[in-house]
Amino acid sequence: MKRLTRLVATLTVMMIPATAPASDAETSATAGSNRYHRNGTAAASADYAGRVGFARTDARSGPLSTARGVAVGVDESGLSLSVSNAFAPRYGPAVATSFNLSIDRNGRVSRSRGMTVSDGPIHRSATAGGRTGTGRHGNTASAFASGKTDRFGRVRATTNSHQYRPTRIVRVHRQAPRELRRYRSYRR
Repeated sequence: MKRLTRLVATLTVMMIPATAPASDAETSATAGSNRYHRNGTAAASADYAGRVGFARTDARSGPLSTARGVAVGVDESGLSLSVSNAFAPRYGPAVATSFNLSIDRNGRVSRSRGMTVSDGPIHRSATAGGRTGTGRHGNTASAFASGKTDRFGRVRATTNSHQYRPTRIVRVHRQAPRELRRYRSYRR
């Protein structure tokens, strides 16, 4: 009987959702084309977590294939935004971009960007995406970018991410010399 009670208690604890507030947003977009086919390919995904938010995707294939994913999540811990785009014309390079931003309740900002250009004479495709979030352990942002082409083509991809801390304005004491009686900013 004790074993059964322990098992039920363990399962109950595991089924309780985590109560830590967090907002997350994640998107990706891909588009491809081929010189010998009229229609290309396109796909997008979007997802969010938070009390309030939305996720939208739009993908259209044809002579100009386009894909877009947008996600926004808002919670007590902050705001998360992710946007990914991709397009591929029948003739010309395929391009994909991603932008991700999170702002937590303390004013810290994390952002990431990704971009890829895939250019080839026969076929080409480009994919970009990213994820961002705020939570108990701070905010994060990451991005990825990749592409494919035939052996005569070339793919260029770049990603970067940064985190910024808020700037505080502090007033210098009135008894300070006149040169110092102004507002100064510093980083925490």
